[in-house]
Amino acid sequence: MRTRSDYTLRVLVEKIIELGVSDHVGGFLQDVLRHMGERSPYRGGQELVSLLRYAEAAAREEQDVLTSERIEDALAYVMNTMLRPDIEIKYQLFPGSRQSTLRFLRSTFDQLGKFLLLSVRQLLNDNPTASVADIQAHLAEFFESAAAMSEDEEQAGHYRILRGGRETSAWLREVLTNRLAIEWAAAPDSQAAAPDPDEVGQLSVGELVRLAQIRARAAGLQALTCAVHNPHSSEHDLQRALESNLWIFGGSYLPSLGRRRLVAGDELDLPLLRPDGSLHVVELKKANVGILTRQRRGLIPNAEVHRAVGQVMNYLLALDENRARILDRHRVDVRRATAAVVIGHPRFQPAVEEADMNEVLRTYSSHLGRIEVITYKQLLDGADRALSLA
Repeated sequence: MRTRSDYTLRVLVEKIIELGVSDHVGGFLQDVLRHMGERSPYRGGQELVSLLRYAEAAAREEQDVLTSERIEDALAYVMNTMLRPDIEIKYQLFPGSRQSTLRFLRSTFDQLGKFLLLSVRQLLNDNPTASVADIQAHLAEFFESAAAMSEDEEQAGHYRILRGGRETSAWLREVLTNRLAIEWAAAPDSQAAAPDPDEVGQLSVGELVRLAQIRARAAGLQALTCAVHNPHSSEHDLQRALESNLWIFGGSYLPSLGRRRLVAGDELDLPLLRPDGSLHVVELKKANVGILTRQRRGLIPNAEVHRAVGQVMNYLLALDENRARILDRHRVDVRRATAAVVIGHPRFQPAVEEADMNEVLRTYSSHLGRIEVITYKQLLDGADRALSLA
């Protein structure tokens, strides 16, 4: 069987390592990267398949289900049984790939709908007595022929019906045929509903700006929700989704400070400024991680939470010790700096009730003073409530 080895595969293997693997599995994956090489043309062949299979077997032996699944996807991609768009979307390999794919699907669906309406109108013009069965047969013929469309070699920009095998076309056909769910909302909500054109024409400039802001925030919240719910999202993926949607943390913060390294050796994920000039640090951890463990008859935060809080404590200590220099150079008062750790999500620890998780973290945070620990679910719920009141 023909195999492939390209830049997408290399980024995927690096992403699997970034998401966390054992030293044993990581050694096999490093062997994969060394075999491929650092630039195109990347080496592939049976040796690449064997190395990935060794890594998958090692992950399965360690009962690391997620890593095993990710390496299996890499194998499927190498062996051409998984399409490139699926890999790039599932693992968010390139910035903006999810949004550009969604725009592509929206545009395709819009143009497809217009073409179908035109086709049906032409049929009715030619045959005014056409029945529903005639229209159905006409549409069936259209969809059967669509799979055979290709570009006309003689006329640039013209197309004809031939059998084609482009990967993007195959992926698009799969999406439209098997993955597009059409649902009817009982009542459109305020941020998702399209405004009536007549009503828009009567709005003031300020109201139009406000409407555009609400719709942009709704789209940003939806993109962040997709990233949080994706079990393959890394901390970097979540940070990228949040950087353009800082309103989610509440209206009491100014835009991002823009400078993440205030102290040598420490890089802050999201440094936010309050209107009074004081600093609030947001430390982002993975959503797909368990954060509670059972201790006797109760629940307590586990080592993942303690490590994250300890890391933030060191940040605050370093900021306190360098307060005068930071105030003089950056005009930021870090003496009263506070911090939040965002980690975990109830969907990734289903054995624990969401209410119990929230209560344990609330009690834990009450003893920390300047640090609050919340889940991504709490962050998303707060943003959704704020948006619904806008």
